[in-house]
Amino acid sequence: MTQQKANKIAQAFNDYMTEWHTYNQPYDDLMDADLFERYARVLREQSKWGYFDFNKKVNGINRPFFSPSSAGNSDREMYERAKRSKRDPVEFTVNQRYWVGLGGVIGEYLQREILLAERHYRKLTGKTPPFVMKRKDNGDPMYEHFVKTMKEIEHGGEHFAYFGLPDGILEYTDEETGEIIDVGLELKSEQSNWSKFKALDEPKRGHLEQTVMYSDMYDLDYVIVAYVLSYGRGWFEEFNRMKTFGKHVTNDDKMNLRDRCAAATKMSREGNPPKFDLADWRFNDYQTVIAKSLSDEEVSDLERTVEQAKHSSLPKWKIASYVEAVNDIKRLRGDK
Repeated sequence: MTQQKANKIAQAFNDYMTEWHTYNQPYDDLMDADLFERYARVLREQSKWGYFDFNKKVNGINRPFFSPSSAGNSDREMYERAKRSKRDPVEFTVNQRYWVGLGGVIGEYLQREILLAERHYRKLTGKTPPFVMKRKDNGDPMYEHFVKTMKEIEHGGEHFAYFGLPDGILEYTDEETGEIIDVGLELKSEQSNWSKFKALDEPKRGHLEQTVMYSDMYDLDYVIVAYVLSYGRGWFEEFNRMKTFGKHVTNDDKMNLRDRCAAATKMSREGNPPKFDLADWRFNDYQTVIAKSLSDEEVSDLERTVEQAKHSSLPKWKIASYVEAVNDIKRLRGDK
């Protein structure tokens, strides 16, 4: 029943944004001025050294912190993060640089549309907006830097923190029951092509893991993962650029993620890394550190895994990714 409720909320948000976008965008300089003033204030506050304690010590040891974007990472990546290993340098291609930047702008666009709808939806439709951005006591909207936080957690005998900022925390009013529910919002851009967007029928696993961490950080039971298509279509074509999926985040979901973070924290303190899986190589932020930390025996085991994969029923693309991973590992190690 609770997942059905999550699906209902996600569909209601999609319906709301779809109806809202049938009207021309209102201009609202006063809203923008208020928002920019609030944002300037909070950015200045958070820019001060020590505002967030990244180096907090527990029993004389630096406690690690995990971000929602890393919640879907492999166990080995979480170990390296907890250990504070050096990440590989980020080297974006021109395409990737645009991709990342446009993704952020799309999120900002939807956040502003939600705020605009709060003020103008009733005038245009005669109806009460079913979603509004939740507000802090001082009136700040609850998204991005306005609610950026470092949540300290003790779990499984370990101490760690969750650190991040959500795309939004909404208040949803169920028109049938009048119930008001806090709902997390995770905004994602889909920039590849129309076909991939059309085929999208469930949220990506890593995105769901992000929502679990956010739900624990802000005490939420329901989240919406919204994908927005930025890829162009014909000007006169009519289609919906948004797909939404609801998720009921259970206490078990939250505890399972805490278990993974606690395990990574303990293993990093003891210097006992989890076994590396070739499937986790391509988008790994710690390739150099991992490659150089592997023993000769472990590399030989990985090479045997590749040979076994070549004679298995695994898809060709996966086998090719294994081969690429081992070649990268040997190159980074300086092996011949």
